[in-house]
Amino acid sequence: MIKFGTSGFRGIIGDNFTRENVQKVAFALSKLIKEEKVQSPCVHIGFDNRFMGEMFAKWFSEVLIAENIKVVFYDKATPTPVIAFMSKNSTFGVVLTASHNPYYYNGIKVIRESGEVPDDFASKIEKIANKIKINKIRTKPFEKGVKDGDISIQNNTESYEKSVISFIDKKCIKAEKPKILFNAMHGNCSQTIKNICKKLCIEDYGIMNENIDPYFEYGLPAPYLKNLTIQAQRVKKEKFDVGIALDGDSDRITCIDSSGEIYDCNYVLVLLYNYFVSEKKYSGGVVHNTAFTNLISIIAKKFNEPEYIAKVGFKNIAEKLSSTNAFIGGETNGIAFKKHILGKDGIIGAFFVIDMICHYKKGLKKLLKELERELNFPSCALEFAYPINEMKKSEITQKVFCLKELPNIDKKIIKTDYNDGAKYTFSNGYWTMVRFSGNENVVRIFAEMPNEEECQSIIADIENFVGVKERQ
Repeated sequence: MIKFGTSGFRGIIGDNFTRENVQKVAFALSKLIKEEKVQSPCVHIGFDNRFMGEMFAKWFSEVLIAENIKVVFYDKATPTPVIAFMSKNSTFGVVLTASHNPYYYNGIKVIRESGEVPDDFASKIEKIANKIKINKIRTKPFEKGVKDGDISIQNNTESYEKSVISFIDKKCIKAEKPKILFNAMHGNCSQTIKNICKKLCIEDYGIMNENIDPYFEYGLPAPYLKNLTIQAQRVKKEKFDVGIALDGDSDRITCIDSSGEIYDCNYVLVLLYNYFVSEKKYSGGVVHNTAFTNLISIIAKKFNEPEYIAKVGFKNIAEKLSSTNAFIGGETNGIAFKKHILGKDGIIGAFFVIDMICHYKKGLKKLLKELERELNFPSCALEFAYPINEMKKSEITQKVFCLKELPNIDKKIIKTDYNDGAKYTFSNGYWTMVRFSGNENVVRIFAEMPNEEECQSIIADIENFVGVKERQ
């Protein structure tokens, strides 16, 4: 069964992620392209460093060219945001990636107008793909497609790099000479980062985990707190100005202050939004999801800027960015900048952070503490994922979403919201939330409180409430 989740179709390699299912998705996409009567259709196709990524990408391509759809094929592992940008003037972009999932997963992200396709389009792909029989799908050999001109091989991504650089203060960065420690997490960002650093005259930097390891050290290629201990220690010990970690396909980002403290996009987006409005004089508002720090809301009010709230899932952020005047958007794991692409981009986020700390001549921790004092809202926002089976999911669904039982916690809940998970807001503006993942068999618990001790305490209460303990 082919099922698109919050971010594309994902599955276990050899189980439901197979050559057959990949080609069914390709056929479904080709049929939808034909139904739209697109003239001279063209699809950009890339892959990451996972097992057989290039082969799956080639198998996908063989279906498209058999249906007379041209393919631009990236012959080296290429970041998802790069494919999103490079395909802006084409019909679609497709990336064979399972993002931050375990090594035994792979997946397909379908991109349109520089953001992942919305639910209604994904549903159409699912319906066609699950109905078609594999023996009804035509293919054309990849090598013949190259020879006949149906497939053009691409490895020049300079236009993407120029776009990133166009929003950066190169003179300021050159003057400040920042020292940066990147973490590629065995993903596909290294070459792009090196190219941009060279063009910005950034010389003092290092890249951790840039070697190809399809096992991702038997962990998750995700910039989660628990995966960044060694990088945080190095940032502090070796006196880097900032540490920046990306995920396996380079769209997620987490940052580390020179003190070794780690900040996800709850705070990276808050700082960047404040920076772009107050210093760069951008306007139009911000988009964020339901599980985001209230600091962003307070800043929007401070500047009399509109605030747009979307459901969890970056395709929902992209849709709001596209339909409003907001210039920036994000979730806890990523940031999108409308003038660049509508999808999340860890690479441009990284260089925005570098630009910001060079401009202020201050680190992330100092900038955040100053902002919290100004806004009178100290914040600690945490998120944890808990693996569950179908029985546990059914149990939680019944308790939380059907019976709508309330957690037994020492806080007054003034508002409950079941629009996207179950969110409980307290009288002082802080909150906690329970939500199922759209891509994995996990339930997520979120919370924002004035400090980590209170945040962990609330999360422990919610763990007891839904009956989970083991954190991913």
